[in-house]
Amino acid sequence: MAELLIWLVAALGAVGGVIFGRVWGRAEGKRAGKREAERDAVEDKNNRVGRGRDAVRDGRRAGDPAERLRRNDGLW
Repeated sequence: MAELLIWLVAALGAVGGVIFGRVWGRAEGKRAGKREAERDAVEDKNNRVGRGRDAVRDGRRAGDPAERLRRNDGLW
């Protein structure tokens, strides 16, 4: 009888370990996904800010203001 009880406890421990491992893995995956999404968002923001700064810098040094107005007028 004691041997049967030992096997039962071991089987329940194995099943509990598998369930605990799946829950733990899912939680880790969600945390990793959130960190990756935040990192991607920051990287995208930094790229957009850099492109905007480049556009402002190039726009301010684009030459004669009258010529810039003529080029821009054609775009409208």
